[in-house]
Amino acid sequence: MLDMVVLKNGAKEVAVLVSVTMRDLRELRTEDIIAFDGLVMKCRDGNHKLFGNTEEFLKSKAMLERNGQPYNVVKNIVLSAVTGDGLDKKLGSPLAVE
Repeated sequence: MLDMVVLKNGAKEVAVLVSVTMRDLRELRTEDIIAFDGLVMKCRDGNHKLFGNTEEFLKSKAMLERNGQPYNVVKNIVLSAVTGDGLDKKLGSPLAVE
């Protein structure tokens, strides 16, 4: 049986997927802030239009589905872990209880 964790938005996700996705989000935030920001905006608003080739880049990183929307697990983690707006976004723990 897979270990599950509860996120701040109330979603239950597989612990290892949360861990791997958080690693990828930290990497994305340091390596491509435009893609990170675009992913956060897309998770917050499914109608958000991504800049340039960001959609294809995020698909290659397994953050977006083929239809351009975030995978549910990615969306739940982003919505639970990212606070703030603009370039002042902070990436914290997505877990409801530490």
